[in-house]
Amino acid sequence: MELELRLSVEDSPNSAGVVIDAIRHCKMARDRGEVGPLLPISAYTMKHPPRQMNDKVARSLIEEYIEGKNQL
Repeated sequence: MELELRLSVEDSPNSAGVVIDAIRHCKMARDRGEVGPLLPISAYTMKHPPRQMNDKVARSLIEEYIEGKNQL
């Protein structure tokens, strides 16, 4: 697989960090054999996620996922 990504934004100086976090979570899901949208990560890091959710809820679900307590 080859991936080429270009990020060009004017609204946030930390956008690169947000994208790197999203990529790390995608890699983690891929390593765990999961498929489909990563809804909490999308809700926490993207402006227009497939499903909106509260930041506190999304972050809690992400932390549980990192610890291996749930699937996204």
